[in-house]
Amino acid sequence: MKKIWKLKTLYSQDRSEDIDIDAFTKEMRSLKTNVQLPDIILRLLYIRGIRDYQKVLKFFRPSIDKLYDPALMKDCDKAAHRVIEAIDNKESIMILGDYDVDGTCGVSMFYLFLKKNFGLEPDIYIPDRIDEGYGISVQAINLAKEKKISLIIAIDCGITAAEKIDYAKSIGVDFIICDHHQPPAKIPDAVAVMDPVREDDEYPFKYLCGTGVAFKLAQRISAIKGNPDMPNSLIDLVAIATASDIVPLYDENRILVKEGFDLINKKPRLSLKVLIESSGLKVGNLTTSNMVFTLAPRINAVGRLGDAKRAVELLTCEDSEKINEFAFILNDENQTRRGIDKTITDDVYKIYDESKMLENKRSIVIHNEEWHPGVVGIVAARLVEKYNMPSIVLTTVNGVGKGSARSINSFNIYEALKQCTDLLIQFGGHYHAAGLEIELSKIDEFKKVFNEIASNEISDAQMIPEIEVDAEITLEELNEKIIKILSFFEPFGPENMAPVFVTKDLQIIGDVRFTNKANTHIFKVMENDTKKIFESIFFNSPDYRFDEKTDAEGKGKIRTGNFCDICYSVDRSLWNGREYTKLRIRDMVIN
Repeated sequence: MKKIWKLKTLYSQDRSEDIDIDAFTKEMRSLKTNVQLPDIILRLLYIRGIRDYQKVLKFFRPSIDKLYDPALMKDCDKAAHRVIEAIDNKESIMILGDYDVDGTCGVSMFYLFLKKNFGLEPDIYIPDRIDEGYGISVQAINLAKEKKISLIIAIDCGITAAEKIDYAKSIGVDFIICDHHQPPAKIPDAVAVMDPVREDDEYPFKYLCGTGVAFKLAQRISAIKGNPDMPNSLIDLVAIATASDIVPLYDENRILVKEGFDLINKKPRLSLKVLIESSGLKVGNLTTSNMVFTLAPRINAVGRLGDAKRAVELLTCEDSEKINEFAFILNDENQTRRGIDKTITDDVYKIYDESKMLENKRSIVIHNEEWHPGVVGIVAARLVEKYNMPSIVLTTVNGVGKGSARSINSFNIYEALKQCTDLLIQFGGHYHAAGLEIELSKIDEFKKVFNEIASNEISDAQMIPEIEVDAEITLEELNEKIIKILSFFEPFGPENMAPVFVTKDLQIIGDVRFTNKANTHIFKVMENDTKKIFESIFFNSPDYRFDEKTDAEGKGKIRTGNFCDICYSVDRSLWNGREYTKLRIRDMVIN
């Protein structure tokens, strides 16, 4: 699919208006004097809103002592005192979480916090994806009552469970909610509801994941108990959840991920060390990309295909033999998940590629009662990637349509689903992702209504995928100093993506390798004027493959000698103890 390379504009501090390069130069002159950074780095900082000396220091030196006071979050004090009361009175506690990485990491983190610091071993409850669905269930509440559990701490869920919280309250079970999803009009009547997205919450940072919210609770309990450093050893689990949940990686989240990854890379807990190594990665060089594309899918897989509690058991285990068993299970089920995911995705691609179903459409809504509910979210994400449309993939579970929604950058899928409330049993989520349930008889009507909403809000221009470019540079400008400074922009993620550059008029030199398994090209590019050369890698690039039988001239293909313009980010890799730089191609034009 054709893509537009769009140069990011320089905007005013409040993003209300663009500014010209002269204004940028004037504003940054004093900063340059203080920090002695190259102009290209100043531009990268500027377009991220980092425009004064203190912000530069905070960006390049994120540290745990710069986290906000957890007491600033609404209901945090209420929650902390209720947990302390339960600890002091030796009450039985249950920690309940969602079945994804955020939920399982959050449950693991808080379980270890209570166990290591207070000698408690709370019950753990992760709902079954198929039988119970997302969030708090009546089954969990009834089990708590049977076990004489008086307090349930819900992590990464609960903000929409007002009726179930009322039921729990009626039978004497208290709830604390640590969530980050969009609240409904009615806030649950729990002992405490921690959710920074609440309209009545003045917490300075709104984009924590569920585990991040639970970590703030652990911080507050620790502060009240007189030892504020107690939860710091668990920041690795917070980092995994934060990176994997695709929340904005700036401000507090940037600190959590940076500190957590530093801990993992320097002194990983045994469970993570085994999981990392069994995934083919090496301790010491873990990145957000490794986490999102390699480790997170393994943790998610056991929840998608079976019992997500096994992920918690791995993350909280200290027995090497059991850890190896759990790691094997996670890897095995991830392989199974990938097979199911590929089969469904290929089926859907075939449906749309061989028909005219997407003509005059602005959205995709597809249903098949035989698809596995654990992979519909992945398939929806693949559809967005291929067709650049908000996509909803549904299957049937217990006679009800259940599915996942994913969106493009310019379309708020949560708000779109809100407009379909009368057609849905329930829904919840974020700007880019959501889950939903619907009666089977209403799916056809929902398809029509949802597409009308998308058609009204998505323009023709927005249907063409864009790659936002930070700057156009030459390879000569990409020197060792710049590459070194770029490494300090990590960890990368939403709102702090790896800088994207464009370089034009390069020549492809040397051997060009193509791997069918990964649909990947590996080749070198050279700037003729300067003779500067970089190795490049282009993932998911089958359309660019050169075939001598069908394309003797090599036009439009990656072939030695061809000239090209490339859009890319800079990757630093460690191989056999040696660090080297390569260009990760996002898109390219063969001239």
